Amino acid sequence: MTLELPASFQLRPEHAGKRAEKVLLRALPGLREGFALMLLHRGKVLLDGRPLRRGERLPRAGRVEVQAPDPRPGPRLPVANPDVPLTLRHEDADVLVVEKPAGLAMHPGPGHGANTLQNGLVARYPELLDLGRARGFGLVQRLDRDTSGLVVVARSARAHEALVAAFTAREVTKRYRALVLGAPPAPEGTVDAPVDGREATSRWEVLGRAGEVSLLRLHPLTGRKHQLRVHLAGLGCPILGDRTHGPATLPVARRLGLPRLALHAEALALRHPVSGAPLAFEAPWPPDLEAAWRRAQEG
Repeated sequence: MTLELPASFQLRPEHAGKRAEKVLLRALPGLREGFALMLLHRGKVLLDGRPLRRGERLPRAGRVEVQAPDPRPGPRLPVANPDVPLTLRHEDADVLVVEKPAGLAMHPGPGHGANTLQNGLVARYPELLDLGRARGFGLVQRLDRDTSGLVVVARSARAHEALVAAFTAREVTKRYRALVLGAPPAPEGTVDAPVDGREATSRWEVLGRAGEVSLLRLHPLTGRKHQLRVHLAGLGCPILGDRTHGPATLPVARRLGLPRLALHAEALALRHPVSGAPLAFEAPWPPDLEAAWRRAQEG
């Protein structure tokens, strides 16, 4: 039975001496105990015009009025923004794979407003709102705003749970490409160094050298925030355009006409979180990074 508020009832002799919340539950079928306690706490239950308190013993007569609670804003939902462009690489009932451009933030935050990937996603897939903030409205991984490349998105609760488990178990393969200042100490290798106090491991391969710039292929084996940026800076070859971990790269980035971080998530491989079928995707080297690498080669 659905309770409709406001409501009222007369006290009777059998109510005498009973606690207010108990009388409410008996007098108003459909009222849940937690909701009754909230109404009492907010002063929405009146006896002859006077607010009742939780636990208060009632008299044998009087009129009880139960008012509807004032509306309170719930958790803020991301605003749908159909103007955010989406480049889809895969779409089914449970999973999306999106190619994110550089300069687009993943989700709303200071300075981003409603012009983020998440805002574009909920405009096209409003069911993502049903996943709620606890499930990131479908987001299961993050790329920095100035990083381009592939991102997987859960479209259902079952997919979200399975994808989070797969990332945690390191069953998702990610591959990046980057332009860095200088070069790592060897043509290929692995770096194990904590990021923000947590275990983190990355592998690198040098694909090419052009003066003071190197082209690297990168494999993050863990998924810490800024992991590749931190590890490469620690190796002495920060990613071009990294204002936080490699400010010394900025003059070179400007000379190469590169206004953003030279990092691209070029490949993603995983098993479908529901069917188990293998999925693999690649995103080509973006034109801005290709142009910067060509300028580096031209000297």
